[in-house]
Amino acid sequence: MEPKVSADEIIRFAEFELALKSGELRKHGSVVRLQPQPFKVLVFLVSHAGQTVTRQELQEAVWEEGTFVDFEHGLNFCIKQIRIALGDDAQSPRLIETLPRRGYRFIGKIEMSEVENANGSTAPQAISSVADLDKAIFVDAAQHRMKAAARPAIITAIGLAVLIAGYFGWRRLNTTAAPPPKVMIAVLPFENLSGDSDQDYFSDGMTEEMIARLGGLHPLSLGVIARTSSMTYKGVSADITRIGRELGVDFVVEGSVRREQDRVRITAQLIQVSDQTHLWSESFDRPSGDVLKVQSEVADRITHALAIRLIPEKGSTSTHSASSDAVDAYLRGRYLWNKGDRESARRSLEYFQQAIERDPNYAAAFCGLADSYRVLGLFYAMLPADSYPKAKEAALRAIQLDPQSASAYVSLGTIKFRYEWKWEEAERDFVRAIEINPSLGIAHHDYGWFLVAMERFDEGIDHMKLAQRLDPLSPLANSDVGWVYLMARRYDEAIEQINRTLELEPAFGSALACLERAYALKGQTQLALETLLKEMKEDGARFRGSDPAETMMVLYRRRLEQRLPLMKTSLAPPYTAAMTCVAAGELEQALTFLERAYSERDPMLVAVRTDPAFDELRGNPRFGDLLRRIGF
Repeated sequence: MEPKVSADEIIRFAEFELALKSGELRKHGSVVRLQPQPFKVLVFLVSHAGQTVTRQELQEAVWEEGTFVDFEHGLNFCIKQIRIALGDDAQSPRLIETLPRRGYRFIGKIEMSEVENANGSTAPQAISSVADLDKAIFVDAAQHRMKAAARPAIITAIGLAVLIAGYFGWRRLNTTAAPPPKVMIAVLPFENLSGDSDQDYFSDGMTEEMIARLGGLHPLSLGVIARTSSMTYKGVSADITRIGRELGVDFVVEGSVRREQDRVRITAQLIQVSDQTHLWSESFDRPSGDVLKVQSEVADRITHALAIRLIPEKGSTSTHSASSDAVDAYLRGRYLWNKGDRESARRSLEYFQQAIERDPNYAAAFCGLADSYRVLGLFYAMLPADSYPKAKEAALRAIQLDPQSASAYVSLGTIKFRYEWKWEEAERDFVRAIEINPSLGIAHHDYGWFLVAMERFDEGIDHMKLAQRLDPLSPLANSDVGWVYLMARRYDEAIEQINRTLELEPAFGSALACLERAYALKGQTQLALETLLKEMKEDGARFRGSDPAETMMVLYRRRLEQRLPLMKTSLAPPYTAAMTCVAAGELEQALTFLERAYSERDPMLVAVRTDPAFDELRGNPRFGDLLRRIGF
């Protein structure tokens, strides 16, 4: 049936209703949570039901010119939220269809109630032509203003076109000015002026917490470069203009920390990159226990100096500890965790637990505890069955204490993704983390891996690239963009990305492994062999003149021989062993290790559906049964 206009201004499709004037999406009469921007995107798609809507058309209609710098990510995020709200599936859509390289199409059937027409009748009216609809969406604002003044309770309409036009016109007239383009800022490592290198954990902790504070303060207007990239400038005397160019930022925060006995003096300044103007500078002399309060105060002063105007105004809701001992233990734990190795992660547990003992209501300490346990499970420094339940308990407690803890939601989403295999719940937690702090690179990174595992490759690549944008000098962030390209079978792009990564860190193991795999999968065996030799730190002279494929098989078998004893005598990830078995031609043994990965809930097993490493097993019934049991 043709869509008709409702006197209540409601569009119905499937089990849903769009109440345009109230800005609500309802399902069977109950309101479904959907933020304003995704709601506008949904209205625009519904208004063009059955038609291809390009990304450019959505940008022009919904975002308006110049109001959103990171449009591509913003639109992808909106579509994602719409699909979650509608329970729609990108792979088997019933309402929103993705048209690769073109845009989107609403494919649901629209129904609308009768409405009184301009002539007083109640007969349903057909949708106007596409041209009329497009014209109506961009009606002159002055006409809307006059109509709104004359009849504020309803939008006089003769068809869906005018109804949708009224919605967009009403939204534009009844909102404040659009937010400014997102400002990008980097927090450089705070300098330790205490004269004691053992206090580096304290100044580094100050840097990290300042990044977190700024990232969560005004997420729609302020983007913050992640810690890994910022810390590359520690101890380096670099020109601000160069830093701005390398990190792609508009402003830089730099400062120093001097800690003596029970007092701490923090100095911070905000610098505009374009002309190196010092926009703001201030010093804080406080008791050590007030450190986190000072961080919030500094973050607030910076946003005021940037003249960021948000409606409604929002401040940090993070919970602080009143115990200086708890803060000190937390910062020591975070300092160790950031080292990124097994032993440091294990040692960080002790400090996070100390922080909790000294302040049982310290949300950040519980978040750190969750991070440590899940990383230890990923590294197989602990069995996943021992680490991930503890990580979940800590993450839930962190959220209970601080419902605005984006990091805690990332941990919870990762636990549900990699250990519990609860896909829908995991996605909700990742989305919530990004809602709270869109500048949190690890949220986009971990969500990107989730999306790739769900075979939503384009979305996964988008999020991984955003994680890279927020942490541009991180070898891991750069390398993992290559890995997700590889999982999507986009080998040329994977090779291009990894070669850029190796310019940052020539011996980065993850990058070399990805490059070797990509070359091998493309059939460029000689290049694959050369990369494998670098990865294994082997002298290739003795293999000169040998067949590259045969040489690689020899090296894979040697790697397998070295790995097998470790699998018997110590904790080691069976998923990695299964990959080595396939490369060495031991397919049955690979299936045995995958079964072990299943029984131990190896956190890497969630990649098995998309990982090209296992393509030789895809026709095996045991492999298909494994995928089914995981929930794929």
